[in-house]
Amino acid sequence: MLQIQIGDIIDNQYEILKKLSQGSFGIVFYGKSIKTKKGVAIKVEKQEMANFGSLIREVEMLSKLKGVPQIPELVWYGEYKKCNIMITKMLGHDLIYYQKQYKQFSQHSINSIAYQLLWILEQIHKQNIIHRDIKPENILSKNESDKIYLIDFGISKDADSNFTHKKKVLPFIGTSRYACISAHQGIEQTPKDDLESLGYVLIYLTTQHLPWMNIEKTDVQRLDKIGKLKESVLLEELCFGCPNSMLKYMRYVKELKPTSRLKYGMLRGLFLSKLQNTNKLGLDWTNQGMKLEKKKHHKKQRNSCDLNFQSCVTIRRPFLIETQTNLNVKTIAAQEELIVSSDNGTSHTQFSIVETKGSKNSVQYGFSVSDNVDCLAIQQNNNMAKVSTFEGIAEVCSLQSQSFEQQLMESEHQDIEIKCNLLHFTSVYFNFKNPIQQQIFKQHYQVKEIKSKN
Repeated sequence: MLQIQIGDIIDNQYEILKKLSQGSFGIVFYGKSIKTKKGVAIKVEKQEMANFGSLIREVEMLSKLKGVPQIPELVWYGEYKKCNIMITKMLGHDLIYYQKQYKQFSQHSINSIAYQLLWILEQIHKQNIIHRDIKPENILSKNESDKIYLIDFGISKDADSNFTHKKKVLPFIGTSRYACISAHQGIEQTPKDDLESLGYVLIYLTTQHLPWMNIEKTDVQRLDKIGKLKESVLLEELCFGCPNSMLKYMRYVKELKPTSRLKYGMLRGLFLSKLQNTNKLGLDWTNQGMKLEKKKHHKKQRNSCDLNFQSCVTIRRPFLIETQTNLNVKTIAAQEELIVSSDNGTSHTQFSIVETKGSKNSVQYGFSVSDNVDCLAIQQNNNMAKVSTFEGIAEVCSLQSQSFEQQLMESEHQDIEIKCNLLHFTSVYFNFKNPIQQQIFKQHYQVKEIKSKN
């Protein structure tokens, strides 16, 4: 029985934190290095499966592939609590994890996966290693990375080995959904069979279906039925719903012989041409990360206008207090008029605000909102100075009668709520340096000067 538990510390430096997955051969835990604080994947072989030597074989394969990019880097291996253990660097989540998140991968993302996996397979085939278990669960990627990683070399084969099977028919090895026809026929697998399995994976990622997925798992003859269906299915039917490059890929792979020389570059070109015809970079999950980063950046830019927003509050707050002071304190009055044009049936609302400071200074400015204008402007006229936004208010000297000031004061007390909302609206939405709002205003609003009614 497996005795390793969460919280155990292996070799006094790797702590087991949580369980990631479990298979027939063992369990994979997530852990951290006590020294570096970096995440690691801890693969523990079940004691009852130790006779198969799966973990020892994987350690040998990773040692031979040391230095090959996008392959797990072996950190530590040995025995702990009578269990064989292998520790590698953490490489992210598998494609099934991302498929549950995004439901359907974009074609660009699938092309990127195909292109990278073809390069990885070329590198391991150069080392005479055949993976023999290509499937989405063995293909990993990180949220912040565009790279694809190929893992789980537990049933891989070293073609350099002098060992030869005496049996004429070999037992099935691999995953039935994505296994090559040779695996079903019991024939020794070669590098071309990895390419066939990759083709099934890419078709599944594109259409989320393969013709033999309808066969019941409880069927005793399931493996034989899947193998025969893979042999007899038409490629046009198999690749239905996939781009033409996928059909070309499968046609090439099906015509290969065990001794054929594989043209990896030509196969990558089928997917590279699709990648060059788009401006998008990376995989679906990294593109989503880029979008989130841009969203955060835009939000940060909007927050940079906090000073302007606070200035609006500081204007509004004393404004509420000044309504109770004497005539020597500046006051603001707002008027609203609806103007309808009889020529074209359009209408616009006109606002005016008059600010007074007793009998010393006065200023008035206005704007109109129209449904058929496309520019934002404030024009200079009479005693009004030209201003570009509502940040600047030009004051002019004029002498007004005491009765007029009294009328403004009375109007202010009556319409204080309207004035506050109007001032808040003009300060925030017109003076706010928001490029989206500015674009809307340029299309729908126009600011005009309102002449004084002295």
